[in-house]
Amino acid sequence: MIPSALTYVLLGSILLWNGFVRALEDGKYGGNQEALGSGIDGERYKTACPDYKHYSVVPHRPLSKGPLALPYQRPSPHCRTFSSPLVEEIIEEMSTRMEDKDLARIFENAFPNTLDTTVRWHVDSTEKHRNNRDGSWEGAQSFIVTGDINAEWLRDSTNQLAQYQSLAKKDKKLETLILGAINTQAEYVIESPYCNAFQPPPPSGEPAVNNGQDDTVHPAYESSRVFECKYELDSLAHFLALGNQFHTSTGSKAFLNSRWYIALDTILEVLTEQAKPTFNAATGKLEKNEYIFRRVTNRATETLSLSGIGNPLGPGTGLIRSAFRPSDDATILGFFIPANAMMAVELKRTAELLKSVGKDALAGKLKEQGESIEKGVWEHGVVTHKTYGEVFAFEVDGYGSSILMDDANLPSLLALPLLGFVDADNEIYKNTRKMILDRAGNPYCLVGKAFSGVGGPHVGLQHAWPMSRLVQAMTSNDDTEIKKVLDDVRDTSKLGLIHESVNVGRAADYTRSWFAWANSVFAQTILDLAARKPHLIFGEVAPAGESSSPQAGQYTKGTLERHQLSPSPFTQFHTWFTHAQQSHVHQPETVCLSTAHLPSGSVSSRFVYLKELDATGFVVYSNWGTSRKAEDVRSNPRASLAFWWHELERQVRVEGTVVRLSNEESQAYFGLRARGSRIGAWASEQSKVLPEESGGRKVLENRVRDVEKRFEGVEEIPVPDFWGGLRVVPDMVEFWQGRESRLHDRFKYVRDGGEADGWQIERLSP
Repeated sequence: MIPSALTYVLLGSILLWNGFVRALEDGKYGGNQEALGSGIDGERYKTACPDYKHYSVVPHRPLSKGPLALPYQRPSPHCRTFSSPLVEEIIEEMSTRMEDKDLARIFENAFPNTLDTTVRWHVDSTEKHRNNRDGSWEGAQSFIVTGDINAEWLRDSTNQLAQYQSLAKKDKKLETLILGAINTQAEYVIESPYCNAFQPPPPSGEPAVNNGQDDTVHPAYESSRVFECKYELDSLAHFLALGNQFHTSTGSKAFLNSRWYIALDTILEVLTEQAKPTFNAATGKLEKNEYIFRRVTNRATETLSLSGIGNPLGPGTGLIRSAFRPSDDATILGFFIPANAMMAVELKRTAELLKSVGKDALAGKLKEQGESIEKGVWEHGVVTHKTYGEVFAFEVDGYGSSILMDDANLPSLLALPLLGFVDADNEIYKNTRKMILDRAGNPYCLVGKAFSGVGGPHVGLQHAWPMSRLVQAMTSNDDTEIKKVLDDVRDTSKLGLIHESVNVGRAADYTRSWFAWANSVFAQTILDLAARKPHLIFGEVAPAGESSSPQAGQYTKGTLERHQLSPSPFTQFHTWFTHAQQSHVHQPETVCLSTAHLPSGSVSSRFVYLKELDATGFVVYSNWGTSRKAEDVRSNPRASLAFWWHELERQVRVEGTVVRLSNEESQAYFGLRARGSRIGAWASEQSKVLPEESGGRKVLENRVRDVEKRFEGVEEIPVPDFWGGLRVVPDMVEFWQGRESRLHDRFKYVRDGGEADGWQIERLSP
């Protein structure tokens, strides 16, 4: 059971902590909680620091200058578990610029909360450990607890560190902290890959804690190493995500050591084991599952049915079983779609990373596994709802059964764009989002007079999670919706921190005053909006062309050096594209495709979506029968692409020849499109005039009805001959990073005529 805030208030010891806290402040209720001066024995001081679990339930001054007068909840500098001058700079800048001073106070408390309170043990790479002949626990190590429980969840710790990833390149201490977190997670995965939460590392000297449960688990685990052993597929995906984010942000491959490769092999073994059906597809014989979990409990969500096995799962889906959800609740149908989507994405990202270091065979294996899972999600995880149309199911069993709902914890269906699985404009995702945020569509969409949001079985039927509302904001482009989310979360965070859950009828009833994961998601939301919707955070800003200054704004968000570049422009593009996704660049796959008609030389441009990237080129899909671009490429088989990622101040230009994909290749993608889009492709004679005297748009709508009738009852709609993929095979790719005074960093890849796959890299003058 998770203790509520009311439980903590009843603790008599809190009164003692109050007296201690006031001693740390500058006078009674005065000033920030600064260090007490030079010459302090830091270690002795720390022994007197209050437990933040108790500290966080009491408001501390100074109060924010907003109408809510929210408290300052950061511990004294001497009581913080990790510090970063760069993080402090960002807090200062954001707090000063943010228009809503109550939101600014929550950001001030939440953004550093992981560093302030949860880095329970950290050593850098200079530390040497004894008696580890297998190489375990070598190098940098970081033990990141979830907050009020002295244990590390793989999922939580990855998300807790996410807002610092982009800073690691500029702060060596942060880089080493995150590198240590990857190394520590690798040891946990090797030790017990089916477990989700872990005890302090043996070299830390920290005592293990008892979770108070009576569990029977196979494979067996050592309780001094494992806090809880609920097998959650997303925990393993989060281990991969931690490394992928680190590499994308820093370019470092320092974590690719022998222990990390052992952890990766261990994960692949688990995926193989958990892809097996309950019954042998050929013989019908019961297949014994490697993982069994039974808990003595009166809560059905805390254990697996059928004596710890779980409900039967069908064969041949390509999906991977997950016994538990990220909420730590048991799955009902074991093919948990959000975790499968996340694993598919992270396997493919890891494959690209491994390919860049020459591990082609292993990279191919991961890519194949990722694509298999992705295909399984689209084939078995998409169902038709009578109200919302095609939607993603929450869980399926491979026999045709599905559960339609969503839970607040990440990964979730609501978070699919944040995971990189789909774009927020994907039709099936948009349908799913409508369902999730509708009380009539999602049984855990909770609405009350005090709060609303997605909840879940973990905390009952009256508590919604602020985390779900924050994900709602990060997946929305609607200013009104986003503003409502920020207001609601702010108004239920009276302690200046983000709670795990809030009673929708009474905001004073919440769970967990200290939940570092939720604080991190809040910080990530504010940083996302600062880049994507700055006017919502900093107030109204002058639109382009209306600046009061005659000078254009400066580019200050990054640099680009030769040593940062991959030998291959495809790998380099993938690195930048992944960074754009993780930085929540809006629709980073949007690209301007330009073509020219010969002999006139007339140029035309349009925005399309990049759908595929491989070692050959960049692939877009469209009508190649009647469109203007079709006419252009028939006369001149060359094209250019231009990507612009405003949030990162980056652009990529591509020039090359164009090649049509085969009908079979096009069909593979066409079959993944929403049914309405497939019908539309058949119905639209793209770029042809629809005369108003003939009915205008009604002509198109009539064609759509005719095509719908033609394919009524047909699930596998064939791709039209005139529609398909076009691959731009580059002979030049330029990467552009904006710099101050217009002295931009520009590097151009050009084909090396001496090698089939060789490229020359040249720096260009800005």
